[in-house]
Amino acid sequence: MSEDTQKLRKMIENALADGVLSRAESEMIKREIYADKKVTPEEARLWQDLQRKISDGEIEIN
Repeated sequence: MSEDTQKLRKMIENALADGVLSRAESEMIKREIYADKKVTPEEARLWQDLQRKISDGEIEIN
């Protein structure tokens, strides 16, 4: 796993620690994903996992 992917994973973990994803946290995560102008398969998978947690009701959006 690349250093960028590890940073993104940690960012997502921190954002979800309280069980709520704010708009600001979501935007911060998206900016990190697109920072280098390309989305790796690992980054895409992390974003998809986040979206699944939201759709399954595991994470509340605020």
